[in-house]
Amino acid sequence: MRKKGTVRGTNRPKSRAKARIRSMTGFGRGLIKGPYGIITAEIKTLNHKHLSVSCAPFEDFFLLEERIKSVLAKKIVRGKVFVKIVRDSTAARKPLKEIRINEDAVEGYVKKIKGIQKRLSLKGDIVIQDLLRFPGVIEQGAGEGEERMWPQIRKATEEALQGLLRYRENEGAALAKDFDKRLKRIRRALRDIRKYEKQSVEAYRARLGQMTRDATKKKETDRARLEEEVALFARNCDIAEERTRLENHVDACERVLRTAEADAGKKLDFIAQEMHREVNTIGAKASDYRISNAVIELKSEIEKIREQLKNVE
Repeated sequence: MRKKGTVRGTNRPKSRAKARIRSMTGFGRGLIKGPYGIITAEIKTLNHKHLSVSCAPFEDFFLLEERIKSVLAKKIVRGKVFVKIVRDSTAARKPLKEIRINEDAVEGYVKKIKGIQKRLSLKGDIVIQDLLRFPGVIEQGAGEGEERMWPQIRKATEEALQGLLRYRENEGAALAKDFDKRLKRIRRALRDIRKYEKQSVEAYRARLGQMTRDATKKKETDRARLEEEVALFARNCDIAEERTRLENHVDACERVLRTAEADAGKKLDFIAQEMHREVNTIGAKASDYRISNAVIELKSEIEKIREQLKNVE
């Protein structure tokens, strides 16, 4: 007795849950207001075999790139990622970097200037505007600006990342719908192959039986012709193994689409390669024109799937 919800003779899943694979192309933007101005983060992603992150330098904070990469790597598996951070300082309530006056440097400059004036009998007043232009008088804390800005930049980056992920998931849903349509066509073509395969085997069996009976009546055998027919019969009977493997690959493809694991794109790409190999073998073995037509349909759908998989994360 069959269990409820199963299909005899196939490993197809009981039901298809909503696929959640993600596209590798997408865009997201995040905007955060803070005491140091308005930070806007923009993230754009394209197809790539591995994760590659490029950040446009934000002011002079080159070390931020590694921090941003660590945030993105937690949510993005692969793809070429471009990040741009922009600060609008007009709305800033606090200075980004603390400015210090090096009093020791000022005293040193004044002492030197007065010494030169006295020795050379030069006249003139020393004004603060001139002193501030001298090197080393005004100091800015190294790394302070980056540390102050990082919490705000991180929030903007995370907001942009969430928008990017939503975009990629929406694109992935469209891809999953397309895959589902093509897998149904592949299953239909495989059902045709199974039917034509059975009919072809029965026809060959009848032909061989007739040849054997004719040879018995005539008490002679066209050995070459009979061997050719036997070889052709064996070859056409042999596609069942490839067809079964191809059906199993379709099942595996649907399982990956349903579970949508982190490396779904790589798994699907590998499965599609195996599907392509099996259908090529079926096409090379089969001589029935109806099976050949079904193979053409299979190849077309599998190639379209492989092309679309280039954009699956």
